[in-house]
Amino acid sequence: MIVLSDNDILRKLAMCDLFEEFLVVYGLTDADVQIAKRTRFYWNHPRQRKRLGEPAYGRLSGILERIRIIESSPDPAYEAALAEQTDHNIDAGEAILFALCPAIPDSFVATGDKRSIIGLMAAGAENPDCAALCAALEGRIICFEMIVMAIVRHYGFSTVREKLISGRECDRGLSQWLGSQLDADEDRFLEGLNSFLRDIRNQSAALLATR
Repeated sequence: MIVLSDNDILRKLAMCDLFEEFLVVYGLTDADVQIAKRTRFYWNHPRQRKRLGEPAYGRLSGILERIRIIESSPDPAYEAALAEQTDHNIDAGEAILFALCPAIPDSFVATGDKRSIIGLMAAGAENPDCAALCAALEGRIICFEMIVMAIVRHYGFSTVREKLISGRECDRGLSQWLGSQLDADEDRFLEGLNSFLRDIRNQSAALLATR
């Protein structure tokens, strides 16, 4: 299994200090997690360091040193079609990963941007090349919330609760599910998480992986 990761996934996993758990629950090695060439340049900026804070930035820097750069090139037809979808919240980074994934056997896109998943479905309803891309990506997209669910199921909520609390600012939903007083128990947390996952699967079920 190869995971093509966007910037948001790396940021959120670094802020929550859950990268190692992510590798374990998906059966990955460092080399299985791959990023676009521009990703390291994106994070190598003082503004990003300030945005993350020193602990998370240090963890992210370590992750970037360990994982690999994607060597394949995106499908030009898919890339061109996605470049035209400016009204569907698919940014350039997401477009590259979506266009790359079909060419890499046993690969999945991991994205922290839910809008891009929904936007891709909408683009597929309007553009033949995007429709073909959606078909090629069926069951091959993983969102941050799916990763959190897999980690909680594997390790238990109590084991990772403090990490989720420490990194809660990375994701609005995560903050909500933990509760305004950070007092959510496992049942309340999973209720909120499951509600989100049901909603996004209703909007883009064909694209999402089964776990």
